Amino acid sequence: MGGRRRIAVLAAAGIAVATAGTAAAVAVADSPEPVRTAPTGARAAAAAKAMPRFRLPFPCGQVWTGNSSRSSVHTGYEIDFNRGRTAEADNGDTVVAAAAGKVIRSTRHTTQSGFGHHVVIQHSGGYTTWYAHLKYRSVKTGQQVAAGTRIGAVGRSTRPGNGGMSSHLHYEVRYNGGYPPVEAYFEGRRFGYPQQTLEACSTGAPAPADPVAQICGPGYRKIDEAVLREGGRTYGRVYLGYRNGSNCVATVKPKGARAAMTAFLQVKGATTKTDRGSYQWYAGPVRAAAAGKCVRWGGGISGVSYASGFEHCR
Repeated sequence: MGGRRRIAVLAAAGIAVATAGTAAAVAVADSPEPVRTAPTGARAAAAAKAMPRFRLPFPCGQVWTGNSSRSSVHTGYEIDFNRGRTAEADNGDTVVAAAAGKVIRSTRHTTQSGFGHHVVIQHSGGYTTWYAHLKYRSVKTGQQVAAGTRIGAVGRSTRPGNGGMSSHLHYEVRYNGGYPPVEAYFEGRRFGYPQQTLEACSTGAPAPADPVAQICGPGYRKIDEAVLREGGRTYGRVYLGYRNGSNCVATVKPKGARAAMTAFLQVKGATTKTDRGSYQWYAGPVRAAAAGKCVRWGGGISGVSYASGFEHCR
């Protein structure tokens, strides 16, 4: 069934198929490996107890949205990850190992699975994690990796003739070589199928609510964010919003005592706009018209700061 038709059928059945600010529906040509029986019932419960403590397969502090229903060929527990307003905004973003293990496959399939550049890591308890459609691979077969080791980058590699694929990370957890995949857990919590937005290394808790529209104004929506963290403490976040050719930046912390805060936005070729002061909740909003231009953005709280390069060239 085609991706658009599947979405229409799901919607007709009352099942929400939301993009939540991530890439539009992705038509993925993922042909699975030969089918083996995955654990069910009591076997599945016993297997879950032996599951390693997987983390989100991205650098700490990044926020990604996973969707198990975006592709028409997913079996239920396969997850496609994106975080940008468009899929291609994620192209080249770092992918890391979800747990420690041994790389048992690092190759490119051009005519078999359609996974393109992909990596498979063997973990304890009989589990493997699969990372597909990578732009490139940073590890070799036989290599031992720690949780958080860079293994490649988000891409759209696949078989010839599937040029319509959008960039994303296809992620699976398999048990004892079985297919279809089993349910994915991050930081000990089951992924909220069919879709959930999570922050890497945040104990598996859902990402906090998006305050961009509230601070920047109606119609603005978040297209990127950065977590301000130092020494195990999270101070707050810097948000980049977008609306009809205009960008907006706000640095946000939990409401309470005042703190030194900044928010800045620079459109390439123009001077930097900055808001700086002692605030109880947020710095900004800093807005600038940037249609078709790259922007540099960031901010800080109590000396902990983030600054991007020029990006989001819309």
